[in-house]
Amino acid sequence: MIVQAAFFGLLLLSAAGRTQAANLKLSPGNGNFLVGGTFDLSVMLDTKNVPANVVEAELLFPADKLQLANPSVGKSIIEIWTAAPVFFNQEGRIHFIGAIPAPGINTSEGVVLTLTFRVVAAGAAQISFGQNTRVLANDGKGTGILNQKTAAFFSLAYPPSLGPAVTSPTHPDPEKWYKDKNPLFLWQKNDAAQGYSYQIDRDPSGSPDTVEDSKINTVSFSDLESGVWYFHVRENANGVWGGATHFAVKIDDRPPAEFAINVSPGKTTAARDPVFRFFTTDALAGFDHFEMKIVALSSQQADEALYFEVSSPYQAVNLKPGRYQVVVRAFDRAQNTRDATATVNIIGAVSQFIRPEGVNLYFAFIPWWAIIVSVLAILLIIVILAFRLWAKHREINKTPNTRNSS
Repeated sequence: MIVQAAFFGLLLLSAAGRTQAANLKLSPGNGNFLVGGTFDLSVMLDTKNVPANVVEAELLFPADKLQLANPSVGKSIIEIWTAAPVFFNQEGRIHFIGAIPAPGINTSEGVVLTLTFRVVAAGAAQISFGQNTRVLANDGKGTGILNQKTAAFFSLAYPPSLGPAVTSPTHPDPEKWYKDKNPLFLWQKNDAAQGYSYQIDRDPSGSPDTVEDSKINTVSFSDLESGVWYFHVRENANGVWGGATHFAVKIDDRPPAEFAINVSPGKTTAARDPVFRFFTTDALAGFDHFEMKIVALSSQQADEALYFEVSSPYQAVNLKPGRYQVVVRAFDRAQNTRDATATVNIIGAVSQFIRPEGVNLYFAFIPWWAIIVSVLAILLIIVILAFRLWAKHREINKTPNTRNSS
């Protein structure tokens, strides 16, 4: 009995091992590539001797450094694309679902899909599998057998300089975003230099022509649009034009996306510790952080508030009864800002409705001047109605006397 139990236990462990056996990986798993160039990346499947018939994959890549140029379906183990490969370069995402009819496929190096990426910026880049990734067994039950999802890591660099060394006092770091739209460039001057040709464009591997643009080693540009720009310069030394140097500039003068502040349990509340929630995005430089200030609007609490860094959700602590203006400022990585505001009424336990500035109701705040105007208007209406009633009563009293005299 013990031997049989052990045997069945081994079978169960073996079956469990087969339940999640397949691996998905990216090939190559690492590498070094230059900005402006392209490279191919293949999604590889290893079923670990368990036949598979469905592969779904979601790939995530840094959209600020890589852009998908072409998803090739040429060489692939997939026979039926139930969801053809689609890619979203702005989001940095690729998704597809493919199937292999029964009896499925048993492979250790099956090419699922080959992708061609274009390098658009320097830095470290990781391409990984997202949550919507699975491999199903060909067992008639759709059993998930995916065990590992291996990411790929790449080092991306700008092409080596073939011309004079370039610097920028206004935009010194090619990896950082700046909101200044007027870059200034300086480059090393060679004693034999007779002149320079330069240009600025969106092409990381662009090259100036052989027409002289300047004899001095500096140039500035004004009012450039937001985005990634590349400055290129060549030197004419002793009548010979040398190679080009490339210098990247990232410009973003657009603020983060508009957003609102959500207040829990509500903008008018007796709670002293309301919770503020907020969220925004930034299309170019990317979102960096939030700052907040809480300004007391009551005359007794007129101290100037200061900004402090926060994250969402943020819970205030022990706010005194009164009205507050909450300002949340969003920063992107180029230090552009966007503000959102909300007015919060904290109602006290004793003076739940009456405040120095007016009356706090759960659905609205009514200032004292509006209340006074309303009361005066009501009194005026009462006086007018009373006068009309008095006049009508007087007229009725006069009518019988007139008849008796006749």
